[in-house]
Amino acid sequence: MNKLLFLVTKILAVLVLSVFISGLSGCEETYENTGNTDVVDPTDTTDPTDPTDPTEQADPTEPAEPTDTTDPTEPTEPTDPTEPAEPTEPTEPTEPEDPCLAPDAEKINSVIIGTYNTHLFFDKVCDTGHCSSSDFESVLSDSEYNTKVKDLADSVKKIGADIILLQEVEKDSCLQDLFGKTGTYEDCFLGEKETVDTAVMTKGKITYKNKHPEQIECAGCDGGKTTFSRAFLETHIELGCRKIIVFSAHFKSKADDDAQRRLAEAAAAAKILKKRAEENPGALIVMGGDLNDEPGSDTLKSFENDSAFLRVAAELSSKDQATYYYRGDAIALDHIFLVKTDGGKYKTGSAEVVKDAPSYYSLGSSDHAALKATFEF
Repeated sequence: MNKLLFLVTKILAVLVLSVFISGLSGCEETYENTGNTDVVDPTDTTDPTDPTDPTEQADPTEPAEPTDTTDPTEPTEPTDPTEPAEPTEPTEPTEPEDPCLAPDAEKINSVIIGTYNTHLFFDKVCDTGHCSSSDFESVLSDSEYNTKVKDLADSVKKIGADIILLQEVEKDSCLQDLFGKTGTYEDCFLGEKETVDTAVMTKGKITYKNKHPEQIECAGCDGGKTTFSRAFLETHIELGCRKIIVFSAHFKSKADDDAQRRLAEAAAAAKILKKRAEENPGALIVMGGDLNDEPGSDTLKSFENDSAFLRVAAELSSKDQATYYYRGDAIALDHIFLVKTDGGKYKTGSAEVVKDAPSYYSLGSSDHAALKATFEF
């Protein structure tokens, strides 16, 4: 009886203990299901302050990807392995751009420069509206104009200059017709300031042009200033690997004379010529043209009394250097001056007046003879 009671008591104790343990397990599950985030699982090693999702952390068993340090925004040019690399040095010596700089460049040893007043070389159009026989401008018929062009071309060929300085050419069309008719020259330039003006035709190439339209000093003129009566035509030429600077001049006419203006033109021209000589000591510099004054005049003294200049026809007699016939006298109105530089010199004895006959002081249809001279380098 006692054994039976002891066995029942033991069974009841086991049942009570089981119920108690079961109650403890249910409370723990309820607590976890409340969602309270303040509770920390002691088995969790994750840092609660780290915002990284633990599901996104790298697998320690996989190798880490290499870090790319290039800027993804900077484009890179692909290298073509088939394209050969450019050489750092030229394989052959380059030729100089200017053939005159080559060691074997051929340079001319001399040049002939002439001056010729064409005498009223007008075209077939009356530009002033006053073209009667008593007016300055004249209008030529087709045949008269063609005859004039041919006559001037023949005269220019007779002069035989490499560079010809011209006066009294009306328009560029006139100059172009003469240029084409001669077939001798390679370049040309017209001042085209007055109704008839200065011009240049040359072999070689013109590299610079200046008409000199600026105001010049004139003590005897109103306001103390004036201009060149025609373009004081400055032309830079490359010919035979030589630099040549020429000036075609036509000073104030003695018709309706203004000696003060002509004197001012001479003084201004001398100043310009000497400045060009300072700037271009290695160039041949020559001025020529109809200066409308004779040797020994105040106009020509601007050059003759200055050691910087040489009048090439000075070695000739007054008769042999005459280029114009005026009131019964043969006089020299057309002149060529050398500006002394290291670029060239006058060939002594080469100055020559070109005219139709020994007793004439004109050439072709012009009322002027021409003058030419040779210059050596």
